[in-house]
Amino acid sequence: MFAFGRPVSTRRRAAIGTVVVAMLSAVAAGTARPAAAAPADSPGVLGTVPALLKGALDLGPLMPRPLDVTMALPLRDQAGLNALIAAQNTPGSAQYHSYLTPDQFAQRFAPLPATVAQVTSWATASGLTSVAVSPNRTLVQMQGASDRIGSLLGMHLENFLSSDGFSYFSPSNIAALPAQLAGRVTAVLGLSDLNHLNVTHTADNPGTAANSSFKGYGPKEFNSFYNAPAAHPTAHGDGFGQTLAILAEGDLNQPRADLVQFENQFGLPHVPWTTVPVGSGPFTDTAGSPEWDLDTQYSTAFAPAAANLLVYQAKSLSDEDILAEMNKWVTDNRAAQASASFGECESLAHISGFAVAADQALAQAVAQGQTLFSSSGDTGSFCPFLVAENGLPVGLPGPNYPAASQYAVSVGGTTLTPDGKGGAHETAWLAGGGGAAFFEPVPAWQANTGGSFLGINRGTPDVSLDADPASGYAVIVNGKQLAIGGTSASSPSWLGIWTRAQSTHHGSLGFANPTLYSLPAAVFHDITEGFQGLYMAGPGWDYTTGRGTPDIAALITALGGGAPAAAPAPPASTGPVVPIAPPALPVAPPASSSPTSSGGGALGAITTLLLGTGTGTSGASPHSGGLLGLDLLGGQG
Repeated sequence: MFAFGRPVSTRRRAAIGTVVVAMLSAVAAGTARPAAAAPADSPGVLGTVPALLKGALDLGPLMPRPLDVTMALPLRDQAGLNALIAAQNTPGSAQYHSYLTPDQFAQRFAPLPATVAQVTSWATASGLTSVAVSPNRTLVQMQGASDRIGSLLGMHLENFLSSDGFSYFSPSNIAALPAQLAGRVTAVLGLSDLNHLNVTHTADNPGTAANSSFKGYGPKEFNSFYNAPAAHPTAHGDGFGQTLAILAEGDLNQPRADLVQFENQFGLPHVPWTTVPVGSGPFTDTAGSPEWDLDTQYSTAFAPAAANLLVYQAKSLSDEDILAEMNKWVTDNRAAQASASFGECESLAHISGFAVAADQALAQAVAQGQTLFSSSGDTGSFCPFLVAENGLPVGLPGPNYPAASQYAVSVGGTTLTPDGKGGAHETAWLAGGGGAAFFEPVPAWQANTGGSFLGINRGTPDVSLDADPASGYAVIVNGKQLAIGGTSASSPSWLGIWTRAQSTHHGSLGFANPTLYSLPAAVFHDITEGFQGLYMAGPGWDYTTGRGTPDIAALITALGGGAPAAAPAPPASTGPVVPIAPPALPVAPPASSSPTSSGGGALGAITTLLLGTGTGTSGASPHSGGLLGLDLLGGQG
């Protein structure tokens, strides 16, 4: 796993777990360190809560520096949007598979121009610059000196040094919005550089992958394993006429060259590549290049006749940059399907405001008939920041976001063993992500899933594909072939598979999940063996592989007769979220992680499950500062 090109240390992973509880507590109680100035009267806005890591030292005020800030504005008529999405996915409805254009969406559901003007006029009058509004009017971007922004929001921006030596900045007190913005802004992103997403690819035999005798299975083998129809580069069913998109970041020059070499080596057509920059850059980061190699090569390998590949280019993996990128894919509406091979803890994404703002963009995508496939993660049933280097969990069960979104398709992973006859036997991949969400409700199309589904909020993954690097994908990286795995492989591969299906329907299938959950079981290989963390595979849907892996020919045949039958209604984003008390899991957590009481109510239930007993297995040093710590929610150490 990479975070801006550097591994995330065990101590940092553990420390960030404390942030989740601290932020949840602060948002719930509306309390933290007092601010010296308090010009605002709208406390507790997402993204404005201090990120006080366990054991971190406050090094004092952040030296003035330019700061890019994004304010997220709420959609209008959320109930009406929910009803529309339900009708779009209900066979027999007059609005079935009748999708909006971005202009139509903005007219019906975007914040009113007068509301946006309140935000932009405040920003301009306050001396902030580069004020820009997204086409759907849900995001207002602005830039200003960090000390000026802190003063405007009544907060102190401070430098911190973590217990294991990395530095970051964050508010040291809860900020609040001025009265002019009260009720008009749901989240503020960019007030801390702690939150960002991580890519989820894994090379076979790390450190010696270049010398490994196994160089991965190629497109021909995967088409055989998953029973894809024979490729006909100009025929419908191979992605013909379709546009697909990859959400990427940084310098894309090498991945673009690697795709050409990959296509030449494996005898594939050259799918036209278009880079879509998001913002002004600079686009210099190369740490994610192997990820974008994997994404572009296998999305197009499964859809070799695709008309276009759009590669969206953010300047970093920060929450605010990825939010802008995701929103641009939606408002451009040039590709009906896309893949995002990155994620962060759903809990962190929610508290930072990223999930709330991104869910609005993804709800618009669903209303427009678009689908985002997203990697479920490579850390099993645990938060990607909270898995120790020896693979043992240190305390934060939970899925990745955006895979956990009710408006995205979460793609998990399997371990694949060829059967010698062109097919394969699959088990759940040990590291494949999955589990019950904390903040996303059960979508209507998932409510009657059966199998191992517990009905505790949104369950992930939805579907799966090979992800184990030991049975990995042959990928060209910097001109050399390597075997790479991870759910970063399964997600773009599913993007290609769905693009093939879309080409038989001229791109009219819409959001994939209601369709995927309505299809007969014979379309999928049910994965009944293996486990990942807290969950075991079993008959039917499960938290390790969802519905399973596809028989591509059967999938296309099942869709070939026209609209899928009896597709359930899609999610209602305002539906109830069940407070997660410790469930009766298929595999009980180890005794050292068993929940203990940490208070009553929904917050108590959540913090109990997040932290367990708090026995100090994180490796972080004890501290006396901060809001809450592992030692304060379990009493040991």
